[in-house]
Amino acid sequence: MEFLLDHWQLNSHANTSQTLSPNDIQPGHWYHCLRDEQQVKTWLENNHVSSSIIDSLLAEDTRPLFEEYDDNQFLLILRGVNLNQDANPEDMLSIRLLYINGALISTRKIPSKTVEMLRSRLINGQGPGSLADLIVQIIDGLNRNIDNYLDTIEEKITQFDDELELSEELMQTHKALLKIKRFIKPQQYAINDYQDSEVAFAVDKKLRLKHSVNTITRVNETLDFFLNELEIIKGELRQYHAEKLNKNTYLFSIIAAIFLPTSFLTGLLGVNVGGIPGTESPIAFSLFCGALLGIFAVEMWILKRLQFFSRS
Repeated sequence: MEFLLDHWQLNSHANTSQTLSPNDIQPGHWYHCLRDEQQVKTWLENNHVSSSIIDSLLAEDTRPLFEEYDDNQFLLILRGVNLNQDANPEDMLSIRLLYINGALISTRKIPSKTVEMLRSRLINGQGPGSLADLIVQIIDGLNRNIDNYLDTIEEKITQFDDELELSEELMQTHKALLKIKRFIKPQQYAINDYQDSEVAFAVDKKLRLKHSVNTITRVNETLDFFLNELEIIKGELRQYHAEKLNKNTYLFSIIAAIFLPTSFLTGLLGVNVGGIPGTESPIAFSLFCGALLGIFAVEMWILKRLQFFSRS
């Protein structure tokens, strides 16, 4: 069965790896499946899983949620940051957990570091001793990875505070947090709904799930804080550049005002219609230059009296 990635029997005494070609779903077993393999749907149908549950489990694009079915069965859909090589963390991966007929069926499309870590621990004779423990450890692992990722974002925000330019990295970081935020709020509700449910697994792990809810709530609040911080930084940088632009525009306006009269006079003489006045006088050019300097000095005095330079 190409769709089955892992198959374990979990109990408090010993966890044992099982065959990757099981025909029947057995209680107390964990089946970790590749979601986009067509065989997984056929396998679920052969084990009498309803089509509506199969559709929810294998849906292409879902947000975190918790759905409780009859006979203590449920579906929990979670999201985690993508920590695979050359991947963007904000392109969040999906882990779906279906508890049905006493077994836990998980599906994924993109490999999850959390599940890989749990699998390694099981191979080494450690790891969760029950399906209830497995669910809690998956929740906590996903939350922990998101929390660790936000620690790196906090360092970036500290650097952004010292920048004078609206950098591409700042914009990309803001977009990344918005993409993560899209899933974290529903994830908080999903984990909280699981904790508050009457499902036996949730009742047995009520205290640990309370900690999980507190963690995802704190993560959600941290996300809100970082997004607000980035909005403030972007606003300050835009204001800084607007003030700088206004200051430069004001300075150029003063320069233009100073040279406008002198430019007018030199341009008027440059027209040379009917000849240039004073061509017969050897001191005409000197007098004209002196007049321009005088006009320039008067303008500077007027602008200084009106405090134009102090405004710039």
